[in-house]
Amino acid sequence: MGEYVRDAFIVLFSLTGLFFFVGGTVGLLRCPDLYTRLHPSTKCDTLGACSILLALIIHAGFSFVTLKLLAVAFFLLLSSATCGHAIGRSAFRSGVVPWHKPGVKPWPTEEENP
Repeated sequence: MGEYVRDAFIVLFSLTGLFFFVGGTVGLLRCPDLYTRLHPSTKCDTLGACSILLALIIHAGFSFVTLKLLAVAFFLLLSSATCGHAIGRSAFRSGVVPWHKPGVKPWPTEEENP
């Protein structure tokens, strides 16, 4: 019975990771600009990859491989959101204007501010 439960968790976490990877890919294709594409790409990395890594940890059992997978998950969690923030901040500072409806300004320009 325990083997079936373990396999069920492996399949559950693998399918969860697949769901987030597919959702992130669709978000990257459908979102109109850099700022909105950052959100699905970081969610795809964080939730999708960590779910699949969790399935691999359950599959590997307690071994040295588990410690390696935990290290990969830790560095992934540490770097994914940080990289997304750095990309968004550098785009903002470089003057990349976000997508907006025609006739609507995303924010006031420097000429409009007193």
